[in-house]
Amino acid sequence: MSFPSTINLSYGQEKVETSGKKQKFGTRATTPDGRVFYYARDDGTGLGNAGVIVDGTGAVAAHDMDVAATATSVGSTTLTVGTSLTVTAAQAALYVDGYLMFNDGPGEGEVYRIKSVSVVSGATGCVITIDEPDGFRTALTTASLFGIIYNPYAAVKLIDGDGTQTTGPLGVAPIPITADYYFWLQTFGPAAVEVSGTTAMTLGNAIEVSEVSGQSGMATLHDSSGATDLEPIGVAISVAAVSTDFQQVMLKIRS
Repeated sequence: MSFPSTINLSYGQEKVETSGKKQKFGTRATTPDGRVFYYARDDGTGLGNAGVIVDGTGAVAAHDMDVAATATSVGSTTLTVGTSLTVTAAQAALYVDGYLMFNDGPGEGEVYRIKSVSVVSGATGCVITIDEPDGFRTALTTASLFGIIYNPYAAVKLIDGDGTQTTGPLGVAPIPITADYYFWLQTFGPAAVEVSGTTAMTLGNAIEVSEVSGQSGMATLHDSSGATDLEPIGVAISVAAVSTDFQQVMLKIRS
């Protein structure tokens, strides 16, 4: 199956959620007016409101780097790994559409998209299949060290500004999202975003993720007294909204 560069959505299709996966994670889509969306899945907690900001699930510490590879020929599309990388069935499912990245040794600096991860019987290792028909570009050895990470959109959740952010802001939910459902996450263009109301915003003000306790998923004025200069996620295009209201924003997370 080829990976489409962009899917064209009719108005309203961006508001459809499904219990089954219909696209690869990270598939890009646009509506006729130029708003941009990426295909994502809720992490199992659900999103009670539209207009909330989400991030992804963080990397697993034992999986993200310095895993020893085995000897693998150029052109192979599979990498069999022993007990140096043990994954559960649930983790293996999340690694679909994720990334394999070499951090040292032969192949270092190379990145491959993951097609699947198969758990070896008895949890003694796994087999990683990459989603690239030409296979590995470099012959791998036991000195090749790598890590695997989830696709950022594979399990998104309400972003916790005053806690530990994982991937950083990925986008804004266009509708309330059912736990574990798949949906289109908005990243660019006019959007309604829930705001903290802690600091007033006016037309043209940049906004960022709120870092105030109890305001997970909300936005606040960029460079306000309660912020620490996180990356702006957009610009206010309406008059100031009150706390827990929804500000009209020109979203600029990912075009």
